[in-house]
Parts: sequence; C-alpha cells; structure tokens
Amino acid sequence: MKIRYCYGFFGLKAMQNLPCVSLPSMPILSAVGPGASGPLTPKSVSLGTGELYSSSVSDRHNSAPTIPDYEVLRLIGRGAYGEVWLARSTTGLYRAVKVVHRAAFDHDRPFEREFDGIQKFEPISHSESQVHILHVGRNDAGGYFYYVMELADQAEPGPNGVGRASPGVVEMESQGSSGVSPSRTEVIDPASYVPKTLKYELHARGRLPFEECVQIGLALTNALAHLHKNGLVHRDVKPSNIIFVNGVPKLADIGLVTSVDATRSFVGTEGYLAPEGPGTAQADLYSLGKVLYEISTGLSRREFPALPDDIATVADRQHLSELNAVIVKACQVDPSDRYQLAAEMRADLELLRPRR
Repeated sequence: MKIRYCYGFFGLKAMQNLPCVSLPSMPILSAVGPGASGPLTPKSVSLGTGELYSSSVSDRHNSAPTIPDYEVLRLIGRGAYGEVWLARSTTGLYRAVKVVHRAAFDHDRPFEREFDGIQKFEPISHSESQVHILHVGRNDAGGYFYYVMELADQAEPGPNGVGRASPGVVEMESQGSSGVSPSRTEVIDPASYVPKTLKYELHARGRLPFEECVQIGLALTNALAHLHKNGLVHRDVKPSNIIFVNGVPKLADIGLVTSVDATRSFVGTEGYLAPEGPGTAQADLYSLGKVLYEISTGLSRREFPALPDDIATVADRQHLSELNAVIVKACQVDPSDRYQLAAEMRADLELLRPRR
C-alpha cells in the first residue's frame, strides 16, 4: 500500500514549495530493548533507556543508597546508567533520586563523563520543560553519585484500562517555576506510585487529540532549544523519557544529556534514533518528530510514514495533515533536509496552535 503525502499540505509557510510524493508504508520491525513490547500495567511503565518503573524492581544494588536529608523509600526504576528511587525529604516532600554506580562502568572515564554531564545540566535545569535538578551529590566511599529531581505526577487510569491500583493518600508539594517554592499539592500513594509519562498516556488513552499533540510539541521544542543553546544534546528523546510535572511535559532521563562536542557514545532507541546516530541537534529533532508521529497517529514509530487507516473519517484530519507536514520534515533521512534548529520546528508548530 502507498500513502500520498503533501509536504506543507495546507500551506505551512516553511513548507509551501515542497513537492507531494508517494512513499511506501514502512515494514514493522521487531522490538528492541526492554519495555519495547507487551502489555503495559501500573507496575510496568518504561521511563528512559531500559528504565522500568516497578513497585517490585529487584536484582543489582538492592540496598537503598544513603542520601543526606532523604529517606529512600523504594526502587522505582532503572535507566541509562543508573537506578531511580522514590525518596522523602526531611520536610516530607517526595522526590525522585537517580543513583549512578561506578560498578556499572568498565572504566572511570565514562563514569566521570556522566558526572560531568549532570554538573553541566544542573545550572540550566530550572527552566520550563526541563526536569529540575534540586541537588547533585557524590559518595565516593559508596561508589556512586546521585541527583535529586522533582517527581513526576501520579499517573491516572485511562480508557484502555491502564491506571493506578488505588487513589493516592499522601500529599506531595510540587515545585513552582523556580523549582523551590511549592505551587500546588499533588496526591500520591508512595506504595503504588506510578509516574505519568507520555508513554503511559499513549497506552492508557491511545491517540492523543490534535491540540494536545501541538502543545506537547511546543513544550518539547522549547526544552530542546534550551538544551541546544547551551551546547547540550539529549540523545534519546522518546515517549518514555517525557514525564509530566504539574501537567507540564518535560524531558527526562537527563543522564543521557551530553555536550555536542563530546566523544560520541552510541545511545538511543531503535526507531527514534536518527539514521546518522545521536549526538546532534538535528538528531534530537528527528527523535521528537517520531514522538509526535506516535502520539498523533496512535501508530508505532516503526510504521512511519504510514497514516492511520481511518484518517479519512477523523474529524480533525485537516489539522493532522498539517501536523504531519511538520513531522515529515523533522524526520527526513538527510539531516540537511530537516529543521536545523528547534526554534524553527517550534515556529511551524506555533502556526498550528488554535487561535481563540
């Protein structure tokens, strides 16, 4: 089957002169990596490269780390080079703590590179759509470093039957724009807490409404623009690496963030990974394009560039076609044909924002 695409189909300014082409639908490839397939349950939510949020995560490094001024409650996930723990501060606030062990690396150099990366990110983390880093620490005697982050919202059940086991019973103060002052109270259950990620939302609700997709795209292009402006790249943008804090989508698994000019280590996730590999602003935008493809169509990124079978009957199909033009440009095989800056992609998404 072939599906016809018109780039700039409804006159997006940046794409008005691009030709219409016919592209074959892409074959579905086998899933790669932990959490790539299978049913999603409240105790099995992916967040990050191989990061599996679970109330019963076990094996390596079972003993809780020592984090000054925090009571470490339980292991809630594993991810890029580390573990994530749910913790409670001495003032009763709930946070996520990521612990990166030296033993996870063959040599000192990559371990120190990760520590250097989080030190570079921490000063710029207190901005919109970035996960706020509240503290960075190191325990050389214990063989690890750690960083304390704001906690994702409690996931809510959706129409597909995915949801938390019981209502939350504990109040969690959420940070304001400064990352320090509480702005509102979130209710969570520490025993069954499940983070609200974009992957969770996609599984729980299916294809997301057009306006919500645009808002998510605007938030994430803003986040990437901020990273790139500071000489950093994310390297693994995907739905499971996007969390919601106070309802705001934010880039997570920041342990993957590195300098643009850093020695390239091949990280990323099949299907979201740009053909040339990670490590550039254009590669991050390619990954974001695949994210927007999944949430706007409900299809796997492996099916790109196919459109849903019911596209002709979808009420907002005209708007989805306009959004598809942005997605196709972001996901061009040749990096020079993509958006060169996150701000350029954001500008085209702004044109799609409904005017009220």
